[in-house]
Amino acid sequence: MIILKLISRLPFFVLYRISDFLYFLLRYVVGYRKKVIMKNLRNAFPEKSGQELIQIKNKFYRHLGDVVVESLKTLTISEAELNRRVKLINPEVITTFYDRGQSVIGLSSHQGNWEWMLVSCSSQLPFHIDAVYMQLKNAFFDQLMQQIRGRFGATPIEKQTSFRSMVQQKKISITAMVADQRAQKSQYQYYTTFLNQDTGFYEGPERIAQKLKRPAFIVNMKRVKRGYYTIDFHVIDEPPFNPSPNYITDQFAKLIEKAIRERPAEWLWSHNRWKYKRQTPEMSASVKS
Repeated sequence: MIILKLISRLPFFVLYRISDFLYFLLRYVVGYRKKVIMKNLRNAFPEKSGQELIQIKNKFYRHLGDVVVESLKTLTISEAELNRRVKLINPEVITTFYDRGQSVIGLSSHQGNWEWMLVSCSSQLPFHIDAVYMQLKNAFFDQLMQQIRGRFGATPIEKQTSFRSMVQQKKISITAMVADQRAQKSQYQYYTTFLNQDTGFYEGPERIAQKLKRPAFIVNMKRVKRGYYTIDFHVIDEPPFNPSPNYITDQFAKLIEKAIRERPAEWLWSHNRWKYKRQTPEMSASVKS
């Protein structure tokens, strides 16, 4: 950890040289998850040529290198420097709820630098932030990520105990969830067309919002230039909720797809997002037999 903190103290221009080296490794040496990335891109953008998809893949590798060094920089970056680099465009959209004494549910995706998204919101918004996460198997990296995410006051809460933590939380809070992960087979899922594919989403965020009567909003991050981002907020639904089934989940899927199509290189294409398919009655019967 000491070595990583020392590296994080390097100036940005040096860290971005490290990122350039990571890009070289990812693209030319190890071909990091190249097959998964290209499969995801082909399925998401069937209208694009092979050359266009390769360009997105290569830009993604470069962006991923930047996310790694920027996240590492979080260990020692000053609050003023972070807030200079990440601007909140319309915080009044959700601070209105804080003024009412209302806790909220914040949904985001792996777009932009999702680690800076959390810490910059922790710094600049009046809410306390509880960040839902899945515990990593490697204890060292789990501790590292908790330290990064909690740098400016957010509290990482493990997914399995998150609902109890929300109920017990006395502060006016944002429960932050990166909600575009692959949903496991055993979990509640809602399927919709997302990036040209039948895709399962967690129903948990919507169920929690409705059960606790908390507004749900989306956090959208956009890269302006290297090392600089903007964040904007959009309320998806609030009590009394839209009666349409799965309205929050469906709107979340549409909004993040729009952002991905506008800035495709900034999403996490290396994640095997579509590993699990929808279980049809025929598939379930085949498994049981």
